[in-house]
Parts: sequence; structure tokens; C-alpha cells
Amino acid sequence: MAQSSNRQALLEGALQCIEERGYAEVTTRQIAETANANVSSIAYHFGSKDALIAEALSEGFRRWLAGFVAEAGKAPSDDPKARLRHALETLEARLARQRGLATAFVSALSHAVHHEGLRAVLAESFEEIRTGLASFLELDEDGFGDLRASLLIAAFDGLLIQWLIDPEQRSDALRRLPELLETVPDEFFSR
Repeated sequence: MAQSSNRQALLEGALQCIEERGYAEVTTRQIAETANANVSSIAYHFGSKDALIAEALSEGFRRWLAGFVAEAGKAPSDDPKARLRHALETLEARLARQRGLATAFVSALSHAVHHEGLRAVLAESFEEIRTGLASFLELDEDGFGDLRASLLIAAFDGLLIQWLIDPEQRSDALRRLPELLETVPDEFFSR
């Protein structure tokens, strides 16, 4: 196996292991086995298992975000509230399909406090999401788009944690969120 394809196989293997087992439960042996690679190749290509896991999480987030944006971008309206409603429906469907990655994300948050590389990956991911969300929902007409996007992300992250703990109850909350949006003043979305 060529070096670049071996590196990519390790990245894919780590991502698969993270999705199946969770962030904290993945071992170097499991990654190597899934990637059909030698355990020592993890250190060769990434320096450590933690660095590989951080990069795999970053790649997973990028893929998730790209897929979400592609699906949510098919919103049937130019109205920001309608686009947010469509985005929430898309979000619920994607969460159901990618529960493993969502679980790994929540687990990674607690580990990021003690792991600079992971913290940097998560910070970069949040920045990409904030920027993309502010643009998608046209939240930045008055310079507060980043803050509005941060508030929406915080609400989503809180619901995500609750959904992972009690999927049935929180799925209902996600489905009903568009109703709640009708009570949000239009000023939230623009000047």
C-alpha cells in the first residue's frame, strides 16, 4: 500500500472506529485492523493516536457539514425562517443516520479541555459551522451574524446532548422546533 493511501486508510479506519465505538473507546489496534494497516504506521503518519483521532474527527465534521449544507441548501424558500425550518428537518434526519459521529463529537468536547490538538480541531470546526450558518441563513446584515449563529449552535448542541440521552423525547422537540420558530421575532434574522 502506498504511503498516501496508507495514511488515508488510517484516517478512514479511525473515522469508522469513532463512529462505531465512540471517541474514547477507540484503540490503535482497532484502527490499524479496520484500516488493514500496521499499528506503527499510525505514529509514522500522524505522530500519535490522539493526533489521528483529532484529524479523523475534523474530517468527519467537514463531511457532515458538507452533506448538511448540500441537503439544507435545497430549502424551498428564500425566507430565512423557512430555510431554518428546512435546516432543522434536515438536521434531524442526518442525526438519525449519523448517531455515532454525534456521540463522538459530544465525547470529544470533554477531552478537548486536556488535548490542545483536539481543541484546535473543534475550534476550527465551530468557526466553519458559524460562518456557514450565518451565511446560509443570511444572519449578518448588521454585523451580529456570528453571534446569532453561535446562539443557534448552542441551542442545537444542547438539544443534541439531550437527544443522545433521550432520543424519543428530544426527537419530538426537534420536530416541534419549527413551531417555536414562528414565535421568534423577524429582527433575530435581520436588522
